[in-house]
Amino acid sequence: MTDTPIKADKKAPYTIRASGLWNSKHVFEREGEIIGTLAVKRAGLLGMISGSHYTPTDGENISIERDPGLLRAQFGCWSQIHGGQGREWLGSSIRYSLLAREVTLHGGQKPYRMTPSKGFGVGWDLHAPKTGIVADFRKKDGAVQVTLHRRVDFYLLLLAYHTICTSWTSSLLKGQEPTPPIM
Repeated sequence: MTDTPIKADKKAPYTIRASGLWNSKHVFEREGEIIGTLAVKRAGLLGMISGSHYTPTDGENISIERDPGLLRAQFGCWSQIHGGQGREWLGSSIRYSLLAREVTLHGGQKPYRMTPSKGFGVGWDLHAPKTGIVADFRKKDGAVQVTLHRRVDFYLLLLAYHTICTSWTSSLLKGQEPTPPIM
């Protein structure tokens, strides 16, 4: 296991292609090369997302699991330590209300905000508390294009994508500036 998390390359955009309807698979590509697959799991009769598992082509597996509670988008992100000997907490996401369109991501150091994009269309923006927009997620030609504006840990991009991959319709209306972070 490495001491520092993998940093996503600032210049290279990610392309995410989804397949399947109920239990979907999302293939992450960068510069035409497949870097991993996210398998999203649903449970129960209502089809509520129970979590997902990211399997990279190289590196450690990451699990995203629904935290206990009734809130939407309340997930924890965990890395699998060598040989299944344990887990390490990487981050979490929470949407404070069922009607809220803003999702807060915590990665241990500072909270990030996911908000619908400012213009009309289907997309989300990831904001840092002081420096502004970090990444944007846009649907284009049946895939999701992730453009990075600043360096960010890959597991936060993964958690952000997992959180919004089933809530694209809530980004159709014009978004607004994120609220100040809760400290």
